Amino acid sequence: MREGAFAPTFGVPGTSDGAEARSSQLSLLVEINAALAGALDAESVLGPILTRLVERERLSHACIYRLDEPAGELQRVASGGGGGRAQETVSLKDPTLVSWALQQREAVYVPQVDKDPRCQSRRSEAGCEYAVPLQTSSSVLGVLDIASDQPDGIRAVTRKLIDQVATQAAVALERSELYRQLRVSEERFRSIFEQGCFGVALTGLDGRFSTVNPAFARLLGYMPEELQGKHLTEITHPQDAGTSQEHVRTLLEGQAAQFSLEMRYLRKSGDAIWCCTNVSLLHDAAGRPAYFLAMLLDVNERKKAEEERARLQQQLFQAQKMETLGTLAGGIAHDFNNLLSVMLGFASLARQRLGSDDPLQESMRMIEQSAQRAADLTRQLLGLARPERQQVKPVCVEEVLDRVRRMVAHTFDRSIKVSLLNGTASLWVNAEPSYLEQAILNLCVNARDAMPGGGALTLQASAVTFDAEPPELPGQGAPGRYASISVQDTGAGIAPEALPRIFEPFFSTKEPGRGTGLGLAMVYGFVKNHDGFVRVESELGHGARFTIHLPLIPAPAPQAGAGGFARIQPGTGTLLVVDDEPLVRAFAEEGLKGLGYKVWVAENGRQALEIYERRRQEIDCVLLDLIMPEMSGLETYRRLRKLHPQVRVVFASGYSTGEILRDAPDAREAEFIGKPYTLEGLSMVLRKAGIGESRAA
Repeated sequence: MREGAFAPTFGVPGTSDGAEARSSQLSLLVEINAALAGALDAESVLGPILTRLVERERLSHACIYRLDEPAGELQRVASGGGGGRAQETVSLKDPTLVSWALQQREAVYVPQVDKDPRCQSRRSEAGCEYAVPLQTSSSVLGVLDIASDQPDGIRAVTRKLIDQVATQAAVALERSELYRQLRVSEERFRSIFEQGCFGVALTGLDGRFSTVNPAFARLLGYMPEELQGKHLTEITHPQDAGTSQEHVRTLLEGQAAQFSLEMRYLRKSGDAIWCCTNVSLLHDAAGRPAYFLAMLLDVNERKKAEEERARLQQQLFQAQKMETLGTLAGGIAHDFNNLLSVMLGFASLARQRLGSDDPLQESMRMIEQSAQRAADLTRQLLGLARPERQQVKPVCVEEVLDRVRRMVAHTFDRSIKVSLLNGTASLWVNAEPSYLEQAILNLCVNARDAMPGGGALTLQASAVTFDAEPPELPGQGAPGRYASISVQDTGAGIAPEALPRIFEPFFSTKEPGRGTGLGLAMVYGFVKNHDGFVRVESELGHGARFTIHLPLIPAPAPQAGAGGFARIQPGTGTLLVVDDEPLVRAFAEEGLKGLGYKVWVAENGRQALEIYERRRQEIDCVLLDLIMPEMSGLETYRRLRKLHPQVRVVFASGYSTGEILRDAPDAREAEFIGKPYTLEGLSMVLRKAGIGESRAA
């Protein structure tokens, strides 16, 4: 796409209401996505995109820097507004905001650049600056740097728009690099084809060689004299012999003067080699057919390269599909967690009001357990869109295996017999429970697909000790005690040539449409991230056995309330609940009042500030949703602190496990509760925040 082809249209900033502004931003993002999707060279359209972004949001300038890792610097590749006057290169060693954002892999907003040491080495007339790393799931490609001289700085809604632009730019730059690699590969293929040496041979009408040149013989690994008298079929690959003979027949019948095709030949060593073959029928002086002239060009490397190019194209397609899926999953998971908060919350509220011997108690518990399971699945969906560090904790392997067994026994075909074999002692590992469960489930799904006619699926856990690293897996497993978790099937098995590649992303032996090629790659990544390793044993026709080894840890001490639900903690005091979801507010208000608290509610940050300003002397704590329109939870928190520096806050979010607060050093001391939460969990986090036992001073 040529520079200047990107030309989105939208309303004048400041003249439309909130909905129209959001619609304008969405339109801008759609236009940006369309421009980047059609550009083979993303850098050629990034400049106009940044110019539009600067004009749309009234910014001072915008720049994109690409990382040059070998040089240890960032190079400016696109700019908008006054960005053309920005530095061409930025050293990673210099104390700049863009280098800090890249090295920390974190977006950072500086509202006053003249007071932040990270901005001192770059002269700027702008009052504030926002740097966002351009990162994909695998790497950081560069930084998007935004500056503004507006009195109100860069608003949160604008920063959210910039974050989305950065995500699209990162994907486009990655895709552009893949396109560049494809172009380089194609140029290499063309060079190999054009500069290769032709092999030339003459054969009689009976197909036996009479004369060959050294290049022809060298191509097939023979000496020229060794080919004398050999028949063409002796060096032709059996799978291509029929096609070759059919083309020769068309020459002898006068239907064509020559033919060209790519086919395989057999070298003296027995290896196959692809050649571009051109065969002509030569006539004698009397016009009678006399010889066949064959010219061969080695295209073996090109064929391999074409296969590699096809793999790269498939990988590019999968990367685009996963990016789209991740964005969709993020939005769905956020809304889903809010719904689960209501379901889980009111179920816990109902259970609290039931008598301990009421038959409905067990029903309420089942609702809560199902909602909690749904919350775990939602967290995995969020991992596609916003990867975060896994929250590891001691996990009982037997409990995870039992959950997987019950799940597959109810969902797999009844022709597959599922069994679980456990040792006498419980095994514990440090892991994120839902990720461990998903890894084992992925292995079970692979086993099921390998047994379309039925069979036996066996899950087993045991403790093993390695006195030295496993010899067949050098550098992967350290000596020590491990939990050995195996999934064994009686299916078709894995071909020996496929075994070395089964953990590669996008590699699959299944039929097209039956798998993404990501299941085993996810298993491998999970195990490596937990200092473990995977063994595979398989024989064609005799099934396969995958064994995950994770370091063993001592069984944790029993916790209070273990094996059941946490005890509800009644309390006293006044709370302000701030959440944009009406049903979540309704549960929190009703539940907290039932615990003994007085409750005020607000549906957004501005309303919360108004209530707190009037009643801050009586409000002991604020339960504050992090993700809200117009004014985010963090911005609301900072304004609350201006009203009362010692304000106590409990953050809540269905979009994060709490790591979002790492971007806010001033909020790290606040408590956090993830959505969905129960009444028990809410009561306990309030106690942790020091609320409930006595009235705040």
